[in-house]
Amino acid sequence: MSRRSKKSAFRSTFEEDVSKILKGFDYEPFTVPYVIERNYRPDFVHNASGTLVECKGYFRDGDTKKYTSVRDSLPTGQQLVFVLMQPNKKIRKGAKMTMSQWCDKEGILWYTLNTLQELIDYVTNFGGDEGKATEAV
Repeated sequence: MSRRSKKSAFRSTFEEDVSKILKGFDYEPFTVPYVIERNYRPDFVHNASGTLVECKGYFRDGDTKKYTSVRDSLPTGQQLVFVLMQPNKKIRKGAKMTMSQWCDKEGILWYTLNTLQELIDYVTNFGGDEGKATEAV
């Protein structure tokens, strides 16, 4: 059945009908976090530092969530960085935030084709200065 138009403690009339039979049961008493297991294959990996490098021209639907999940799943000492083809490209149609702004917001280092030497220097000295690599565009 569909959602009810009048205010109710239940999300649907079906749930309300079920609640009349399930006496002693609490309705939606808490949330349960869950994880959907997926696998990620990075574009490049710097073996010595374990840095994962992802090259992006644009974000597909769900990519921002995917990459924050990948970042959060990495063991201590390993990190994800991006090489952005167009850092000023919007993360999606109609968005105000650009790909580089999203990376900055999420604390993910990003580089461009023109700043790849900075990436090389960074991973070569991994654990040193963790300043953001950006390009004035």
